[in-house]
Parts: sequence; C-alpha cells; structure tokens
Amino acid sequence: MNAIKIGAVLFLVMALTAFWKSCGSGIGIGKAMDRLGGAVGNGTGPDRASPNGFVAIPMPDGMSPSGIVIFAPKNCPSDAAQRARSLAGYLSDHRIGYANADSANYSNLSSQEEATKVMSVMNGPIPVVYVNGRAKANPTPEEVVAEFRKSNPE
Repeated sequence: MNAIKIGAVLFLVMALTAFWKSCGSGIGIGKAMDRLGGAVGNGTGPDRASPNGFVAIPMPDGMSPSGIVIFAPKNCPSDAAQRARSLAGYLSDHRIGYANADSANYSNLSSQEEATKVMSVMNGPIPVVYVNGRAKANPTPEEVVAEFRKSNPE
C-alpha cells in the first residue's frame, strides 16, 4: 500500500511540475469530470460538485483548508496566468483575502481515487482555485466569491 501511495505521489508531483512549467490550459474540469464518471460522486454527499462547480479534494501539503488559494505559475505571461492576476484583483476589490501559490505537493493522498480527483482539477485550466477545501480549475471571479460567501456568510 505504501508503494502505491509513493508511486501516486511521485506521478502527481511530476505531472504537476510539467503542468505548471508549461503554463498550459489543461483538459478542462468538465472533460475531467466526464472522464472520471462515478469517481467524483453520484450527485450527493461531500464529493458532489457545489452549485459553483467546486469539488472537495485534499488540500496540498501545508495549506489551510479555510480561505482562498489561487494556484498559478509566477511570472508567466500566458492568458491563464493573467486570469489569475485578474481574479486576485477582483478579490482585493471586494475585500476578500486570498493567498497565491505556484506549486503544490500532495503527500497526504490516501488512495488512487484521491490522486485521480486531484489530477482532474489540477490538470484543468489555470488558475486552480481552492475555496474552503473545495477546488475548481479556472473559475470565474463571481463563482469564487459565491463559493466563499456560501461558507462565510457576511
């Protein structure tokens, strides 16, 4: 079992590194969810996507499950990285705190299913955004705010 965990984590780290270095746009969350089929849940429970499209996946190592984290490569001129900067500006304008990150490590994955869930989101278009322990690839600023306010009513 430990060998499977280590293999999954190494594969994930290599894939994420290649992804971030490329500043690519990935396969998209919709296609990933279609590909996963039942692996992300059957429409009920914690694995189900929220109305804003965020799904519960493990947090990267050292990250708090509360608040907003925007994952995008630093100093990347791509449209995707510019979307991340635009999202950060939108959140600042709305006085919503967030953190930026340009890498993620997952040594806490307990199964291949968890690794598949993480990959389905992290390989989607940039930015990947975590909001209170749920993540989505390339959400709109409005989706991020709605997801945040859903669990942090003012």
